[in-house]
Amino acid sequence: MKYIAFFFSMAIVMLGINPAAQAQSDAAAETVQPGYVNVHVTQNSTRAELAQLQKDLSAVNIGFRYDMVDWVEGKLQSIRFALILQDGTMVRNAYDAMDAETDIWIRLEGTGEERVFCAGSKCAE
Repeated sequence: MKYIAFFFSMAIVMLGINPAAQAQSDAAAETVQPGYVNVHVTQNSTRAELAQLQKDLSAVNIGFRYDMVDWVEGKLQSIRFALILQDGTMVRNAYDAMDAETDIWIRLEGTGEERVFCAGSKCAE
């Protein structure tokens, strides 16, 4: 019985330091909640992911419209988009040429003067 407990506890420890488990927690960091958005659009983003992002943002009353989208061999090459909050605040951005380094961060957090709402490669931390 003590061997079972030992192996079970070792399995839990290994799961905690397993890189795959950490990658799963990083993927879970992509979040859309009321008053909080933390999402990245990259060259690897798919049509289905963009459509789901639009639905997820709409569910928390954030408008997300995009067009001028182009894919080459499954890689996102260009996109133009706008994000609109309920109070009318809008962020627009266009990427005519995306590559493996392009990371479009869509971020919303905080309220009032402390609110951060931005979208783009240079979204402030």
